[in-house]
Amino acid sequence: HNPPDEELRIVLCILDTETINGFIRLLDISNPTSSSPLSISVVRLAELVARANPLFLDHEKQRVPPNYQWTNTINALTQHQQHKGMLMKLHFFTAVTPKQTMFRDICELALEQEASLIILPFKSSSDVHNHSVNSQVLNNAPCSVAIFVDKGLLEINKIGSSIRRTPYRFAVLFLGGGDAREALVYADRMVANQDVSLTVIRFLSRNFKGYNEIEKKLDDGIVTWFWVKNEINQRVVYREVLVSNGEETIEEIQAMNDGAFDLLIVGRKHGINPILLTGLSEWSESDELGLIGDYVSSADFFGSASVL
Repeated sequence: HNPPDEELRIVLCILDTETINGFIRLLDISNPTSSSPLSISVVRLAELVARANPLFLDHEKQRVPPNYQWTNTINALTQHQQHKGMLMKLHFFTAVTPKQTMFRDICELALEQEASLIILPFKSSSDVHNHSVNSQVLNNAPCSVAIFVDKGLLEINKIGSSIRRTPYRFAVLFLGGGDAREALVYADRMVANQDVSLTVIRFLSRNFKGYNEIEKKLDDGIVTWFWVKNEINQRVVYREVLVSNGEETIEEIQAMNDGAFDLLIVGRKHGINPILLTGLSEWSESDELGLIGDYVSSADFFGSASVL
């Protein structure tokens, strides 16, 4: 629902300052423009230890105690923002709070900033606390939520140059439903960047069984809008595949994956036709990412594509 000619407000959550390069690339390819700049509230979340009181600091108004400073990360983001000029505004916050209440700080900040999107990092390790923070945000957020699985998204070339000769290759796996529609709209924003090529694959059940009629109409509407807008764009490929169950869905995803995609964008789970996932539930590890997000994020999935 974010108008195309207004700023996009994002809350970016930093749990581990080592992950900042992938986030910078993600913000870059979110394609800030003069008509639709990015306004980003960056919040560093630190776990409260001992019995000290929780802190929530606005860097423009308060000084951050030495033991909670994250200067290198702020410098990296600020340097990038200076490169972008008026296309990107940054506002820094630090939250020091117990893990079990971190989600409140994130959700309240999104509410105060009237954000359209919260971006969370995904940790594939056994960091149970991080997963519970993400799950609680998903359950309580006042806006859309994206979870970013960073496998080295668009890493700067080994020689230190950020100039690439080839376009970035992204793919949307569109299984239908509200989450998939948001994924497609976000990808549409990205493909406005001349350096991005996009493949959209829409999965449909054979004989069109299992659909919620309202969801199906909304899906048809957003896909039609996307295709009319991008039909003459040589960097966009759209195709549809028919499947009967989850096994065929996975086979089709494997068939399209040549290992060269930089980013896969997929709806988490809301509104997916259950027939497209039949038989898959027994091997899902992560409720955060949904069945398909979990599959394409796994170490077994060929290639080094990051996942949103």
